[in-house]
Amino acid sequence: MHRPRKRAACQRFHGAGKDERSRRYNQKAPSVKRILITAGPTREYFDTVRFISNASSGSQASALAFEFLKRNCRVRIISGPVNLRYPRGCEVINVVGVREMFARARENMAWPDFTVFAAAPCDLTPAARSDKKIKKKTSSPPLLAHSVDIALSLNMLKNAPPSAGFDLEDDLNMDEALDKMRRKRFNIIVQNTVPAMASPRTTGYMISKDGALFFNDISKKDMAGLLCEKICRIIN
Repeated sequence: MHRPRKRAACQRFHGAGKDERSRRYNQKAPSVKRILITAGPTREYFDTVRFISNASSGSQASALAFEFLKRNCRVRIISGPVNLRYPRGCEVINVVGVREMFARARENMAWPDFTVFAAAPCDLTPAARSDKKIKKKTSSPPLLAHSVDIALSLNMLKNAPPSAGFDLEDDLNMDEALDKMRRKRFNIIVQNTVPAMASPRTTGYMISKDGALFFNDISKKDMAGLLCEKICRIIN
């Protein structure tokens, strides 16, 4: 595993105890803020039944929505196909493909005080889609094209709100996270590893201009609380 060069003091977080979780539950933002969250995977169909996707579950976005609602925020989620119910009280816009997720997110960019790009949209999409099921014996694998980069495209818009994003890697690498944070114009980036995608727990870094926080094998609920607190300090 790549060991990042030391840039600043890196704090460590191992999970919240009962008293800390109770304190967070009762904490309210001074005023109602609006949070837009992208969530889940996308499905990129290449015929009427087959598609390219990934293992994103939407669980981290759901945990974030719960934490923001506790802090009296309004929450709007743009979600790809997931097998969970988001917390009561948030508005959910369901989408399927990456183009649709981008379009709905762009339509909503004037609404939020902060955007959290927690979705895992497919980086590649079929260059063309068949309007019929492709026969196995008579077809070749579909040609692929790069998908629109949702976070980068939206963060480059004039008057785009501050944002946070995620960086999924095979191994933790702070250099990769810092590069992605600069390229995509995130105010905060959370880096974790591939096993976290389909797991209720996560390990990684939360990085902002204030420094880095290392979290080790904590629940996504605790991760959501940490990120939510950081975001509330930015927008309040």
